[in-house]
Amino acid sequence: MNKQKLMAVILAVVVVGGAIFLVSTAPQKKPITTTTTPNTNTSATTTASGYSLAQVAAHGDSNSCWAVINGNVYDLSAWISPHPGGSDAILSMCGKDGSVAFNNQHSGSGRVARILETFKIGVLK
Repeated sequence: MNKQKLMAVILAVVVVGGAIFLVSTAPQKKPITTTTTPNTNTSATTTASGYSLAQVAAHGDSNSCWAVINGNVYDLSAWISPHPGGSDAILSMCGKDGSVAFNNQHSGSGRVARILETFKIGVLK
């Protein structure tokens, strides 16, 4: 089939009541859909009011390491081993407000702030 015939098959102009409609007979592509796996850790589910310091304290070890930094709550469990400054720096903040330690070490670093933001799970109430 030549290009002109192919175009005639794929596109047709339909005039109805003075309005012009472009109709395609070409097969439509399926929309791209993505699926995400929801967080099934119910202890990490927050309300609009945020987390209490007691809730953060319940996650104070290497198996579940939450920390408060500047009023936000972060799950740093996955960052313990890869942390460039060593795991002890992260472990010292598990279950606590680590704002002073974090700010003393990283204050003003946009790159570090962007990395930290990927671990945010909520705010401190």
